[in-house]
Amino acid sequence: MTLRLVSSPDWVRLSFGADMVLGFSSGVFLKGALNTTINLLQYYPDGCKANCSYCGQAREVANGPECKTLIRVEWPLRPLNEVLKRIYERQGNPQYGLQRICVGQLAHPRASPDAIEITRRIREAGIELQISELVTATYTFKHHMIEMRKAGADMIDVAIDAANEKVFEELRGKKARSMHSWKRYLEAIDEAVEVFGKKNAGIHLIIGLGETEEDAVNLMWYAHSKGAKISLFAFYPEAGTPMEKKKPVPVHVYRRMQIARWLIENDIVDINAFKFDDKGELIDIEMPSGITLDEVAPAFMTSGCPGCNRPYSNERPGRVLKNIPWYLNREMTLRSIKASRLESLIKKVIR
Repeated sequence: MTLRLVSSPDWVRLSFGADMVLGFSSGVFLKGALNTTINLLQYYPDGCKANCSYCGQAREVANGPECKTLIRVEWPLRPLNEVLKRIYERQGNPQYGLQRICVGQLAHPRASPDAIEITRRIREAGIELQISELVTATYTFKHHMIEMRKAGADMIDVAIDAANEKVFEELRGKKARSMHSWKRYLEAIDEAVEVFGKKNAGIHLIIGLGETEEDAVNLMWYAHSKGAKISLFAFYPEAGTPMEKKKPVPVHVYRRMQIARWLIENDIVDINAFKFDDKGELIDIEMPSGITLDEVAPAFMTSGCPGCNRPYSNERPGRVLKNIPWYLNREMTLRSIKASRLESLIKKVIR
C-alpha cells in the first residue's frame, strides 16, 4: 500500500478564526465580530521556500512545515475534504456570515497548480462563495492566473507587501537570503489585472516595514493607476522572526495611510494632492471641501476583497483596532477609533 504524504492540495491550513467558524476549534470573537472569509493556506512537508524577514513561515524561521504564526495567529492543519464539507454546511447561514474563501499560497514550486486544484475542488463541492487567490508572484504566472479564473476564482491579490524596491530587497529578496524579485512582483500586478480585470485584482501592502508614508502612498497610487485594488495590513511583529523586536506601526501612521487609500480608491484626489515633509511623512492633503466624518468612516474598515474582514489579525483583541471588522456608522466609528483622536486626525489631514 502506498502512503500519501500529508500535503496540499489534500491538506490545507486554516486561519485560527476560520478554524473556529468551521467548528474545528472552540472560541468566540470579541464583540460578536463575524469572520466573513475562510482563509486557507497551503501546506508542504518541505515548508515555504522563501525567507521573508517578517514572516513566521520563513524558511529559516519555521525550519520545515511547522507553522509558527502568520498575521498574528496560528494556522491549524486540516484535511481539505472536511473543510469543504463544513463550509458547504454553513454557507448561506447568517449565523456565520460567510462571503468568501481565500486560497493562500506559500512560496513553493507546487503553489500555483495546487491553488488551481483547490479552487476546482471548492466549486465541485457545491460551494457558491466568492473565491480569491492570494498568490506568490515568484511561482505564479499569467497562464496560472488564467487557469485559476477558469477553475472558479473571481479575484486575485499579489502579495507584494513592501512599499518600495529597497525595503522589498532587504526583507524579501537577496539581502534576506530569499528569491523574490521586485520586478517580478510588479509584472504580476499587470498580469493579474489583465486576466481578472480592473478592481478584481489587487495588492497586499503592509504598513510599517520600514517604508516612508510617501513610499506607501506612491505604491498605492501606482496600483490604483494600473487598475488594482489595495488591501492594507498593519505590521505586527511575529515571534521568532528577525523582526520580532520591531514595534508595530503606530496607529496614527496607519490611520493616515487608511485615509490615503480611501481617497485614492474612490478617485477623490490624485497623487499631486498629497503633501509630505522632508522625512516622507504625510502632512496635508489638498482635496475638495465638505468631506464629512460619515463619509470617511469606511476608510478605517478592513480593506481588500469584498467580504474579507480579517478580525484581529493586526492587533490583539481589546486594543485599538487598526482594521475595523464591522460595517460602520458615525457612532461606531467614534467609539471604535476614539473621537478625540479621530477628530484631530481629520482636522490635520483633511481640510
